[in-house]
Amino acid sequence: MAAPARAGASPAVAAADLANEPARAAVLAARVPWLARLAYSLGNACETILARSFELFVLFYYTQVQGVPGTIAGVAILLAMLVDAITDPLVGSYSDSLQSRFGRRHVLMYASAIPSALFFVLLFAPPAGLGPLALGAWLAFTAIGLRVAITFFHIPWSAQVAELSTDTHERLTLAVWRNLFIVAAQFGIVAVAFDVFFEATPEYPRGQENLDAYRPFALAVAAAMILIMLLSAAGTRRRMKQVEAAQPAAPQRFSLATLVPAWRDMLFGFVNFRAFFLGALFLLTALAMFNAMTLWLGGYYWGLDPAQIKAWQFAFILGALLTMVAGFVLSLPAGRALFRRLRPATLMRGCIVVGVAMWASPMLLRELGLLEARGAEALPMLQWTNAVAGFTLGVVQIVSALVSAETAEEFEGRTGLKATAMLFGFVFLSMKTASGLGKMLAGVTLDVIAFPTAQDAAMATAAQLSALGWACTLVLLALGGIALVVFAPYRSPGEAPGTPGSRAT
Repeated sequence: MAAPARAGASPAVAAADLANEPARAAVLAARVPWLARLAYSLGNACETILARSFELFVLFYYTQVQGVPGTIAGVAILLAMLVDAITDPLVGSYSDSLQSRFGRRHVLMYASAIPSALFFVLLFAPPAGLGPLALGAWLAFTAIGLRVAITFFHIPWSAQVAELSTDTHERLTLAVWRNLFIVAAQFGIVAVAFDVFFEATPEYPRGQENLDAYRPFALAVAAAMILIMLLSAAGTRRRMKQVEAAQPAAPQRFSLATLVPAWRDMLFGFVNFRAFFLGALFLLTALAMFNAMTLWLGGYYWGLDPAQIKAWQFAFILGALLTMVAGFVLSLPAGRALFRRLRPATLMRGCIVVGVAMWASPMLLRELGLLEARGAEALPMLQWTNAVAGFTLGVVQIVSALVSAETAEEFEGRTGLKATAMLFGFVFLSMKTASGLGKMLAGVTLDVIAFPTAQDAAMATAAQLSALGWACTLVLLALGGIALVVFAPYRSPGEAPGTPGSRAT
């Protein structure tokens, strides 16, 4: 993409800019240095650790350990995720317009580290003596603070996949590497959580019910977050300085008056982006509910101990790791011909069907009386289905990075506005809204079926466990079906003009 002409430049300066264009294009399309590649990819570990902690432990801690009703906890988390989702495009637009000696991205990334870690610790350290409503308010306050603070790192960080290089296959390589760090972070957080902090003891055979384990867990995660964020920002700074010098963004003001029309155009002017946005919203809501129910389904419904729950979760991560292997193959010269033949629409539809089927089918089989295994007997099947689901989600993550980068370039080419981080803000708006909706659905479900909390949870009746299985199965299937419907208009780039994927006129 051509660098924008400097505002008010004389004809001589404009001619010099044009003469320098090949050199600038070479810088923008250059291979990303290994240090910057690794540092960028490392940044994804921070959001992964945070998201996995929310999925596995936050709802469980406030409902089963602290005794907060599921609906109150679910609504508090949904509120936090909605605030976070709304701030994503705002922070993205602010980052796009920021003029700083540290660049558009890095000043915000550095500033985010300490506040994010502090709010994470406070999330698992509510004051003693609070009642259910006050605990729900504390959850909402600390979760909102945490999610907004991390946004100032994650949105500028995410925009770099489209800016570190303009080469398509270099972007694919970056997407694969960052997903590799997702896998590593998921392995790390699950292993550390269940092997160090929540391991089974005689007093707590389900270690996740131990109140005293949560604060040390939060401190360890907070320290890891600070280290990851600072290393990622420091490692990409040099390459981004070269990129911003080769392609200086045209001056633009950060103003809601100009942002609202841009947001409207982004969501309603691009059929493909709207289909992708809504399809991801419903698919990820299904995933978020399933993940939020992990400790209930694992510990009570399937009768797994902490070590078996860890093995079950590792299977999902191994499935995602296989996606990384496939991505590496596609990024090699021998795999590029195959990559050009793959259509994102086909991959996304297949991932929706297979992923939802893998999450729901074990519970459906059990509730239909076709599967009676629990505990160690059920674990192999649960691992297999979770591994396949992990593979499909890994494919979605790689495809979404490429689609988002292409859409950002199309938008900038047509409007002249730098909107890379704003678009990625919309992508994360979908993801985080889905995360909040999934956790709220989980909390409401627990209240509707009157699932017992705290120490009484081990005494759940067969009817309550069956209600849990049916509720999760039906919600997952419904959300998956809606995701297929809203994603239907998507068409891959290169298809005939006027098909549903083309820009609305």
